[in-house]
Amino acid sequence: MELRDYLRIWKEQKKVFWAIVLFSVLAAVIWQQSQSVSYQATLLLNIGREGGETTADYTYDSFYRLQADERFADTVVRWLGAPRVVEDIYGTAGLDAKRVSTRDLKNIFVAKRLSSQVIEVTYADADTKALQKISESAVSVLNAYAESLNKENKESNWFVVIGSDPVIRDARVSLPPATAVGLALGLFIGFWGTLSRHYFRK
Repeated sequence: MELRDYLRIWKEQKKVFWAIVLFSVLAAVIWQQSQSVSYQATLLLNIGREGGETTADYTYDSFYRLQADERFADTVVRWLGAPRVVEDIYGTAGLDAKRVSTRDLKNIFVAKRLSSQVIEVTYADADTKALQKISESAVSVLNAYAESLNKENKESNWFVVIGSDPVIRDARVSLPPATAVGLALGLFIGFWGTLSRHYFRK
């Protein structure tokens, strides 16, 4: 088929084409408006030390300390994926996590290490106040787990988890991208829909 044939088909089926496009865009807008309320929080954690270490030895520009901080940061990331730790965080925040399955508990927090001493944690909830409580509880519980590792050695220069205020944003898909996706799908489906209708009518 030549281009003029496609243009002729489109002129014959343009009402169907635009109806499909309009329906797709309208469906995308309705879906966007019907989304359940959800907010996402991003918490930044820093790995520090409780006290300064005084030594006369050569420290290789704190290489070994940074290496130890990196290993402990990896441990914190693993903690945030453990159901026991996540349940403790929710319990300290005054939230009920018993109805959440073990598999879901593992995925509540998405933690990744940005550098040797910096961890980014993202999580979601329908209540912004709950997100703030979870942030404070997470820092408290993680420090409690860190202190439990130092009960026998009693090192003064031990690790401490320092948290900042979380950045909270609406996690729902906004109207412009939803409309754009609906329009793109409408154009695609409309194009092939008109060709199919023309073919079967023939």
